[in-house]
Amino acid sequence: MQGRHPIWYGIGFGVVPFLVLFLGYLNIHPELYRGIPLKFHADHDGSWMNIDWGDDEKDDPPLEYVSDGFKGISILTRVVEVKSFWDLWNAPPSEVSYEWRYKVKNLTDENRDISVTYQLVGKDADVLASSVASKLAEPGETIEFEETGQLDYQSALRVTGSSWSIANRVAP
Repeated sequence: MQGRHPIWYGIGFGVVPFLVLFLGYLNIHPELYRGIPLKFHADHDGSWMNIDWGDDEKDDPPLEYVSDGFKGISILTRVVEVKSFWDLWNAPPSEVSYEWRYKVKNLTDENRDISVTYQLVGKDADVLASSVASKLAEPGETIEFEETGQLDYQSALRVTGSSWSIANRVAP
């Protein structure tokens, strides 16, 4: 029987365990390699989009769409407490913090209470995140909604765009 070369002991007892621990470290620290998804942003303006009014408001719309958009701000990852070797293989969840904005102009001579529902949608128009905001707009005033939210990182990877709905009523 042939003897083993000592270098194989160095690889087996030194390099392999180091690589396993290093990969485990990377697994519990995804913030080192995760970033905001590249396509996690959008900006739209009134040049190609508008509010789809019903027949009763089509001729004299009360509001005018100006712009909307969303963008990722940061990634938050939960800190994992490692108590054993096996804890290295439980990757912590991450969330993407994002900001959305929506700008609209009140075209009426009355104060309007405006409510916007902003949604981040996936490839099949499935809603991945939704947020609602309301503001009071004076006659002729352009108001901007700016809100923030969080979305699971895996869901953020599936975001392909946004949608919104708007409601308004005469303010008391």
